[in-house]
Amino acid sequence: MKRTLLALVLLIAAGSLYAEITVGSLIDVAIIPFQLILNDDTKPLYPGGPEQQAVIMGAGAGRNASSQGARARIDVRASYEDTIGMRMRLQARTDGVSIEDYLEAWWKPLPWLRIDGGRFLDDRLRGKINDLDERMNAYTVRMYDADSIFTRFRTHWTGQAGVMMSFTPPVMGMENFWFAAMLYDLNPLSAASATGVLYDAHPDYINNNADAWKRIQVAAAYTIPDVGLIRVQYFGVKPGVTLTTVSDEWVDDSSTTFYSYYFNTFGVAASRIEAAFAYTGFPGLTVDIGAKLPLPFKNWDNGPTSIFIKEDETLLDPVYRAYKSGFVWQAPYQAAVGVRYQLNNLQIAGRVDTQFLGYMKGYSTEVFLAPQLNCHIWPSWDFSFARLILDFGYEWIGATYDKNKNLVGLGSPVALNGGSRFGTGILMQKTILPNCYVFGGVAFKFAGTVNGVDEKAVLTVPLYAEYAF
Repeated sequence: MKRTLLALVLLIAAGSLYAEITVGSLIDVAIIPFQLILNDDTKPLYPGGPEQQAVIMGAGAGRNASSQGARARIDVRASYEDTIGMRMRLQARTDGVSIEDYLEAWWKPLPWLRIDGGRFLDDRLRGKINDLDERMNAYTVRMYDADSIFTRFRTHWTGQAGVMMSFTPPVMGMENFWFAAMLYDLNPLSAASATGVLYDAHPDYINNNADAWKRIQVAAAYTIPDVGLIRVQYFGVKPGVTLTTVSDEWVDDSSTTFYSYYFNTFGVAASRIEAAFAYTGFPGLTVDIGAKLPLPFKNWDNGPTSIFIKEDETLLDPVYRAYKSGFVWQAPYQAAVGVRYQLNNLQIAGRVDTQFLGYMKGYSTEVFLAPQLNCHIWPSWDFSFARLILDFGYEWIGATYDKNKNLVGLGSPVALNGGSRFGTGILMQKTILPNCYVFGGVAFKFAGTVNGVDEKAVLTVPLYAEYAF
């Protein structure tokens, strides 16, 4: 892949004086100059330990609470007569320099056909209602991104390389159709950074793409003039189950481990079918509705994140195989709707995301995964001096039951009985120079209890700035 990209760069540079080369840069930084946590429970975390503080004040740095800090990006693009091109985005952060999102070469052998290879994103079909224009939910209540409505084409969900073909049929009357197919997470570029037990034991896996077809994304879209966009897709995933342990485990001074409760919960990843419709037929209004139907499965493939780390040991092989094939896994179904309406200086936007009907069934056991509801609304108004944005976020999480309708973890302090979260905030956006703006505001997440765990009230003052040139 690196040789291909280099060859394309040299071809573009030497091929013609008419090559189009664009270099763009962007710098952004976020800081939290003040944060306050209200702690109702000041009891020690463990017997004999120090009492917890009732009020915790501090500061931190990080874009959307990711501890990313300041970063600078350079985006380089080159093309020749809309036939061949490349793109690279280099990012420098406080923790190092890396390639972000794009290390891509593309080619259009025909006017209606394009082939992309490398590391890239393609958002033509992605959900249309996102939170990119307001940055409060990282400090109030989490919000799902635009992929929750319809998943983008992205090569690096778990890896770094992929190849994609997209085209519009060159047939009269088919101009509004668009088709695309992509294979992502291709070895060896994707596996090179995923060292560990599995690849150490099986070095041949690093160059093995025999099961790449399982990671295929195929989509079709049709634009209805003056109405909207219809899209459907199959998103292939290697089926998998991740294990999360819920426990109050702690270790005393003599390195002895204690806990009063201990049980496991599961996360399920599966291939799915997606459908969405974005309505844009009314001036200023966008309504985007999407649904995801995950496919149930029994077996799943070995991988670096397998919940059985020692799957190669002969003693555990029969147990591993029986555990895989003895259960049917169903990831939760998903449905989402987003709305954005612009009327002069007023914009009202909102999202509702849901998950439901996930389960795990075995010979003698059954677990129904918790349903979830997530709502956000963020109205904004453009004043002469700045843009003012409000944010209201609410999340409800249901209970997790077994086949006898008993709570998972019943009898423990943190049984999976669900709960809710609520937060709100106010933010001001100010353009201070061409292509340069700053955000600043106040966010407050209310105290609550989710699955038996007390979540503290948190007041945050985030600041964010971005400059593109």
